[in-house]
Amino acid sequence: MKITITGENGYIAKNLYAYLSENGEEPVCVSFRQGADGVGLGGSDAVVHLAAIVHKREKDFRDLYDRVNHVEAVKLALRAKQAGVKHFVFMSTMSVYGLKSGRIDQNTPCDPRTLYGISKFAAEEEILSLADEHFGVCIVRPPMVYGRDCPGNFASLKRFALKTPVFPKTENKRSMIYIENLTYALYNILKNGIYGIVMPSDAEYVSTSDMVCKIAASRGKRVQLVPFVGRLAAMLPGPFKKVFASLYYDKDIAMGCGRVSFEEAVKRSV
Repeated sequence: MKITITGENGYIAKNLYAYLSENGEEPVCVSFRQGADGVGLGGSDAVVHLAAIVHKREKDFRDLYDRVNHVEAVKLALRAKQAGVKHFVFMSTMSVYGLKSGRIDQNTPCDPRTLYGISKFAAEEEILSLADEHFGVCIVRPPMVYGRDCPGNFASLKRFALKTPVFPKTENKRSMIYIENLTYALYNILKNGIYGIVMPSDAEYVSTSDMVCKIAASRGKRVQLVPFVGRLAAMLPGPFKKVFASLYYDKDIAMGCGRVSFEEAVKRSV
């Protein structure tokens, strides 16, 4: 199967390309810097659209978020359909729900609050409307992705875990997904023709304190957990709430990916 992957320099794209190549597929990674018109689709059986604008100051890049994540993404899906591509996989995000804490189940409405989430959800709706019997669409809404050399929040958590001797004890639940579990999930979506909206995540929920302890332990370090501080931190606003609150997919809607266990995933990530 020839599979075109956008976002050639992206973390997920590089890992997906390697996984598909190792498993006998014909992936091609392409740049999205010139937008949809710059992507060659000749002979592609499937497209995995991973390129996106993320982690930029929203007040400075409002137009860019909408143009790249929404308008150009929809244009690419339309071009793929016209080119006879059979399967279009669009990488979206858990943030389309707009929640900073809580459980996400089949009744949770989408209510994005950030430009990233808003632009992704707008693209989702229009891309889904293109689906028909000849053009299958799969929307993928992963939680936080982690793994070796992964940018973003996990990199910050890893640095902190390897420096701190103490950390608040938490009993929160977080949905997360290890990069190898995500690439395996994407492979199965492509191989088995899975369509609709999919929420892949690790088979196990993660608590922030457990993640920190396991990161430290992988380097032979020990972190002392302090119980009451964790309860206090979860009640604070801003970044504290994001780190210490629970945010997870209900098991009934999540595509659980347990190919690599949580403990092994942390070892490989550090």
